[in-house]
Amino acid sequence: MNFSTNNCQRSFKSPCHKQSGFTLIELLVSMMIFSMMSLMAYGGLINIFKSNEVLTSQEAQLKSLKRTMMFLERDMRQLVFRSRSAGFGQSEGAFLYGLGQDGLLEFTRAGNSNPMDLKRSTLQRVRYDLDDNKLIRSSWNLVDHLGAEPVKMTLLDNVDEFTLRLLSVKRGWQDNWGKRAKGLPKAVEFTLEHKYWGKIKRIIPIQ
Repeated sequence: MNFSTNNCQRSFKSPCHKQSGFTLIELLVSMMIFSMMSLMAYGGLINIFKSNEVLTSQEAQLKSLKRTMMFLERDMRQLVFRSRSAGFGQSEGAFLYGLGQDGLLEFTRAGNSNPMDLKRSTLQRVRYDLDDNKLIRSSWNLVDHLGAEPVKMTLLDNVDEFTLRLLSVKRGWQDNWGKRAKGLPKAVEFTLEHKYWGKIKRIIPIQ
């Protein structure tokens, strides 16, 4: 009887039992590849976030522009020839433009809703100003407000210029309209210079 056994069974150090695994170099290479892929993925994610921010900003600017045009058109289509009392026997014209700085526009309009059935008319005094590149609309529920605080609304930012031309039946297009005018303009041409949208022109007929 042969009592001999295989050497690889008698010794745990036998070369017959090879241990499998990663070497240090392989681990370093794997970590480097993983780091590079992580950096590429992070860069792509940052670009996606930046693109989304740009699109969100442009969408907000476009909504503001549409809202501004809506207010301007609605105001012009509801103009009425009603002057404003300035006190001490003085009065301001029904429609004023070109008499102040920064493209001042002031007028009286109808259509002022009165859901609470208050004792006031449906007329409203409105003023547009360009202040620090912001187009601001101020409104008073009373035409003869005599210094009362208005409700202010910033319609549009990044406005470089806001100008008007007014159409007169007898004298054609005018660059200003004062309190001595005997009526309202027949049309208003707006020219708005915006930082992002460039020059925008719009003609709104009045009567």
